Amino acid sequence: MPTVAIVHLSAGGHLRPLLPLVAALGDRGARTVQWALPQWEAECATAGGEFCALPDVGIDLDQPPPNLISMAELVARLSERLTPWMTEQLRRSGADVVLRDTLAQYGRYAAREAELPEVAFSAAMAFPRGIRPALQSMPAMRSMPAALAQLAAGTPDALRLQRVSRRLEQRYGAPIGGSLEVLGGRYESTTLVGTSRGLQIHPEGFAGEDLRFVGPLRAASAPVRGEEPALSALGEEELVYVSLGTMFEDRPSFFHNAARALARPGRRVILSVGRIDPQALGTLPAGVTAHAHVDQLAVLRRADLFITHGGFNSVQEGLVAEVPLLVFPQMQEQVLNADR
Repeated sequence: MPTVAIVHLSAGGHLRPLLPLVAALGDRGARTVQWALPQWEAECATAGGEFCALPDVGIDLDQPPPNLISMAELVARLSERLTPWMTEQLRRSGADVVLRDTLAQYGRYAAREAELPEVAFSAAMAFPRGIRPALQSMPAMRSMPAALAQLAAGTPDALRLQRVSRRLEQRYGAPIGGSLEVLGGRYESTTLVGTSRGLQIHPEGFAGEDLRFVGPLRAASAPVRGEEPALSALGEEELVYVSLGTMFEDRPSFFHNAARALARPGRRVILSVGRIDPQALGTLPAGVTAHAHVDQLAVLRRADLFITHGGFNSVQEGLVAEVPLLVFPQMQEQVLNADR
């Protein structure tokens, strides 16, 4: 059986959806080796196999970039800094094939250098060639002032992205490309997409590409824990669950307002607030509780309404649990998810 090198992007919305596939590979006898930042070791261990820690290269993945161009520039810088180290890791690992997140493009360049085949994994719907009109139709881009503001905000990062792309091409023989190419992340590789074709925007835009829709693997899996503390003593009350995901939760005023707007007799409200200090929310109304983290799959199986930022994993988990969604997007990609 082969050795599969799993190259993660160390962000919850990318890493967690890939873990069920890692576990399935191990169940079928493959040797798996995963690379992610050290803080993700425990979660990676749940999928089995070996774990190797990525070095800290001084790029913060916990803070969300302000726009998609900034996200692409961050991916390019990660690729430039990590590729030499990642190449040596692959050569030492005895890997036969590389399975990488579409945004973990240090895995792509390292696979080229180590002369290994690669397969990409898209945790969200894949960006098709026809994505630009869809992006331009988003509410933030429908007026000329808003469009110019978006363009101006992204221009410095776009220029930095061009420079990084030229350096990568000079060193490795392949540019990383413009922002939409970077965010697509496929580069003609066979790509496993963690959703169904029915949720994919513009599926006709993938003609000639090798895309395999493998379904919402994490959303369809069992909850992590048998008993979720946030659900303790929950009776027949209506349950509203509120979360802005793992990158955008630092919005104390949003959770403060949600707690007061949603509280009512006969209703339980669960706020998943991540890094927010509970003191910043003040005294919560009766029936409202705040938690740093919950087993989202377990909570959604009981919820009557899910108020979400519209991250693709959250959207899919809500749909699989058959919970109505009220979507409050925090960046452009999530507007596309909400529209879909």
